[in-house]
Amino acid sequence: MFENLLEMQERGARDRARGRSLADNPMSKPDILPIADFQEWYSMFDAWRFGWSIEDAMAGHINMPRDSGTLAQTYTRTV
Repeated sequence: MFENLLEMQERGARDRARGRSLADNPMSKPDILPIADFQEWYSMFDAWRFGWSIEDAMAGHINMPRDSGTLAQTYTRTV
C-alpha cells in the first residue's frame, strides 16, 4: 500500500507538471469512486492531490496574486 501511495504522489506531481488541474485527479473518476474500501480510496485520492500540490508549490503557483496580476517568476520543468 505504501508504494502505491508514493506512486500516486509521483503521478500527481507529473500531472501538475503537464498542466493538469486538481479536477483531473484520476481517483475522482466515477468508475474509481469508493465502492468497498473508502479509507484506501481516500488515501489514494489524497496522495495524488498531495503530489499535485507539491509540484504546484515548486512551480510557484500557490503565490499567484488574487487580483489577476502576473508574477515575474518563470518555471520550466522537463518531465
